[in-house]
Amino acid sequence: MKKTETIVQPVKKGRGRPKGTGKKQLETKPFDVSCINVVKGNNLNFSDNIFIPMATESDELNTILSTKGGLMPATNMVLVGGPGSGKTTVVLDMLSGISRNGKKVLFISGEMDEIGYFKMCKRLPHFGDVPVLFLKEHADNVKEVMEHVFQEGYDVIAIDSLAEVIEMYKAAHKCSKTEAETWLIIEQDKAKLAMNKRNVNTSFVNIQQQTKGGDFVGSNRIKHMTDAMSHLEVSAEGERTMHFSKNRDCDKNFKIRFSFFKKNVFYSFQTVA
Repeated sequence: MKKTETIVQPVKKGRGRPKGTGKKQLETKPFDVSCINVVKGNNLNFSDNIFIPMATESDELNTILSTKGGLMPATNMVLVGGPGSGKTTVVLDMLSGISRNGKKVLFISGEMDEIGYFKMCKRLPHFGDVPVLFLKEHADNVKEVMEHVFQEGYDVIAIDSLAEVIEMYKAAHKCSKTEAETWLIIEQDKAKLAMNKRNVNTSFVNIQQQTKGGDFVGSNRIKHMTDAMSHLEVSAEGERTMHFSKNRDCDKNFKIRFSFFKKNVFYSFQTVA
């Protein structure tokens, strides 16, 4: 039996005495249930490459990213933290290591400009080999630019930040936040499924901001539709830590401490659960 959805249309009124009651009448439009797809795991088929981790150059980062050791392909991660918590630095360090291990990476910055990145590379020189797209230069064409680079088939794309990209899309297309979020989630899902030139199951590391109270900036939809949620924090004494509240690729819960010293990033970890 086909389900129906209701479309409400007003009754037209003529001059003088109305012919109808003036109330809205209901029409029905058939819904094609053939689009509903129910599957079994045994019937799914993906490349074995999605089980090969992409290692960074830090044993601690590899441990916290997945049980196999490294960032897994086709993973959508959100990395949350307040100002000064080290989000951008950790992500660039991760991309730098993955790149030196032979993978194709891209950092998309909606917040930093070329001068800011140049200064960061002087402080941490190994970031200099990470390709960067400065999105502020393409604010009027954010949709076209993002969809083009997603099509290039990167192994890992990091976005700094989700909030900035969504705001740019809203401004360019005069749409709601929900519409902008939906577009970005759909495009990332397509790249995860290897719908790109290299047939690569792209992983995404999405940096997101948080409020002063520590709350996630963005809808709960983004939280629930990602594979991993990482949190970076900095204490009053300046100690920076990283942990996951959700990670489908790791069966342990670790808390990493990290610091910047002599042009490098150093990590140490302890089990918290």
